Amino acid sequence: MGEHALLDRYETWLLASDRSGTTITLRMRHARDLASRMDVLTATVDDVEALMAKRRHLAAETRKSQLASWRVLFGWAHRRGLRPDDPTIDIGSIRVPTRLPKVAPDAAVEGALAGASTRDRALVLLARYGLLRLEELTSLPLSARDGDALRFIGKGNKERTIKANQPLLFALHAQEREVLSLDPRERFYFPGAVDGHLHKMSVNKIITRVVGWNPHSLRHAGATAAYRATGDIRAVQAMLGHASLATTQRYLHLDDESMRRVAEATAIKPARLGLVAA
Repeated sequence: MGEHALLDRYETWLLASDRSGTTITLRMRHARDLASRMDVLTATVDDVEALMAKRRHLAAETRKSQLASWRVLFGWAHRRGLRPDDPTIDIGSIRVPTRLPKVAPDAAVEGALAGASTRDRALVLLARYGLLRLEELTSLPLSARDGDALRFIGKGNKERTIKANQPLLFALHAQEREVLSLDPRERFYFPGAVDGHLHKMSVNKIITRVVGWNPHSLRHAGATAAYRATGDIRAVQAMLGHASLATTQRYLHLDDESMRRVAEATAIKPARLGLVAA
């Protein structure tokens, strides 16, 4: 079987599965890169390990993602009887160092909003107050809002609903008026030439230019603020759209004051030490 025929079959399988378009694009990019360097149907574990060794200079996150894609490809080929084995089965996982999340400071957000356009204000607040991912806010349809609720398709092609606070609602109302005044048939909050809405890379550049911080750091900041105010990590998890509570925990930034409160809480109280006077 030729390389193109193999990759076409693999892409068809991915499209038939319950995977998001972003995931499929990533898997296919890694598959084509691999196929350009070795024969997928005859590659050995030594071949795969040699390629991984050559990529030690890449970030751990990148290598982990590539290896995950290779596992999917080789596993599929093995199950289909196209290969006698899966050469990645005994290769250990790539460990990614845990890093503290970057959190956009409130002062930067407030300063940016003071002079922001109607569109840019809505973009920033959807990330900071609505906790939407870049892809979600970029393609947000006008039909998503029902009162103070926003219902849309999120990561993994899953529908989720969040509640919008008053500042975010005001920003959305203003953007709705502006967009519909230009074209009453408009379907998206942020119209553009790509699929009817702005491209996510364009939105990333806009938010980063306006605030000085990327959309993901705004999402981290909003999640951290919500958890500090409520202590309800499950509600924060739902608003972020995370399937795993562990993922949500990695989003929360503990500042010095939070750490001091925890440190104070570890102390044995005087009454327990018998130090309180009778």
